[in-house]
Amino acid sequence: MEVSMSLELELLAELRGALVEHEIRAEIREDVMALAVLTDTPDVFFWVFVAFNMRYFSWNRGNHQHPVNDVAGAARRLADHITGLRLVGDGQ
Repeated sequence: MEVSMSLELELLAELRGALVEHEIRAEIREDVMALAVLTDTPDVFFWVFVAFNMRYFSWNRGNHQHPVNDVAGAARRLADHITGLRLVGDGQ
């Protein structure tokens, strides 16, 4: 179990690093084994988990996934998703 937890944290750390390239800040939350992506709203996070037998990053309640072996692609999809959320929020 400890090996899988360390691998999970390593994958989340890689994704956090890739999100920096898209100017998106995130922090690893070991207590829930997730990546807390900061949003424009204070204290509101966008959560990303490693799921499906550690094969996919998962977000939006599991409705969106991306293979963990493509960290750059996952970061790109997350950036697009988060940008889309910002646009929706701007229209309200």
